[in-house]
Amino acid sequence: MENYLKFEPTQRKEGMKYKPILITDIFLHIQKRPTTSLGNKIKKSFETGKPGRIYAPMVRSSELSEEKGTEEGIRFILDMFSKDPDFIKYVEEERKKGFEVTLQIPKSGIPIFMGDDTNDFINSKHGQRVLRRLAKNTEGII
Repeated sequence: MENYLKFEPTQRKEGMKYKPILITDIFLHIQKRPTTSLGNKIKKSFETGKPGRIYAPMVRSSELSEEKGTEEGIRFILDMFSKDPDFIKYVEEERKKGFEVTLQIPKSGIPIFMGDDTNDFINSKHGQRVLRRLAKNTEGII
């Protein structure tokens, strides 16, 4: 199977139709299960014309370097898509229809926010944060 995902700017070709997947933001959650099929979620979003959400496991901060954080983050996203057989199948189907599927990431970067469940966890006084011995201070241990 040919690797269709490349980490490079798209060179638009005259006469080619494009289906862009726009990464608009990232929300950090603690209670979401990973999306089992990125391809099916993306296909559904294109069919309904509505934005969708996918959930993926977090990357350990030790795996990312500060100097290459954005580049490595983008590579993580590409890797996540390229390992999904339903997504690869979707890309192949769209190519047969004459469409090129592209992944668009804002030049200014992808904003990262905490999800509501994460905020609730951090602000809890007697919940799981305390049971896991996670303090609100910078040292991280109660």
